[in-house]
Amino acid sequence: MKNSKDLSIFTDEYKKHLSKYVLSGGDDEVLYEAYQQLIVFLDESTAQAANLLDIHSRALRDILGVKNDNDMVQWIYIQRATEFLLQILIATDALLLSLRENIERDPLTGVYNRIGIDRILSKMWKASAEKNVPLTVAMVDIDDFKLVNDTYGHVVGDELLQEISSLIKRSLREGDAVLRFGGEEFLILLPKADTEGAKIPLERIRGQIENRVFTKKNIKVTISVGAASYPDDRPLSPEELIEFADKALYQAKERGKNVIVFYGELSEPYK
Repeated sequence: MKNSKDLSIFTDEYKKHLSKYVLSGGDDEVLYEAYQQLIVFLDESTAQAANLLDIHSRALRDILGVKNDNDMVQWIYIQRATEFLLQILIATDALLLSLRENIERDPLTGVYNRIGIDRILSKMWKASAEKNVPLTVAMVDIDDFKLVNDTYGHVVGDELLQEISSLIKRSLREGDAVLRFGGEEFLILLPKADTEGAKIPLERIRGQIENRVFTKKNIKVTISVGAASYPDDRPLSPEELIEFADKALYQAKERGKNVIVFYGELSEPYK
């Protein structure tokens, strides 16, 4: 809630709709009306289960007219049952959050996987559009990764993926994100970074990978990077932003690998 006045308004409105719902015998139309009218007063703090349940308990107590000792005894049982439900809801929320984290994480590298892209990128896209701030997406591909697997085996290849994903993660700012897009490809999300601003961290990552060795086999590798930015490249959706970065990556490979190419640099036939 923005202030105590807003909280008071929400509480009064909640009590009004709850009373109407109880007296109507649980009419779905009343419930729908309550949802439509209450949602405008709701914010993230009030929407938490514990806060909503507290508002609900106080409103229900007023509606039932709990005043005398006998009423209080009955109310204690209602309150205990409500508290029990709250604890179950909190435990369930924690379990579901843990399950979502496990589902959205790549088991090999520990970074987010493709399942997590929709949620994370959609959130960043919405924030960029609403606040009119830039967002850059970079597609990173390890050059000649198949040769590493063929030469050293898949165990070493997996170690290489782990070390490179860790390097990328350490090189990013708080609020940035790295996701494993598939195979040897990673997606880097850089909110509040336009085309020029994204060149600095991406070049730093490219240079660090080029100048060091990986795994116990002391393997030398490079990466190719394709990047696209909102609103610079005028993508119409998060999916199109990824598509633009992928086209830029294709050009990076065509130009000899170990380079960064931005979608805005592409000539018209390649767009």
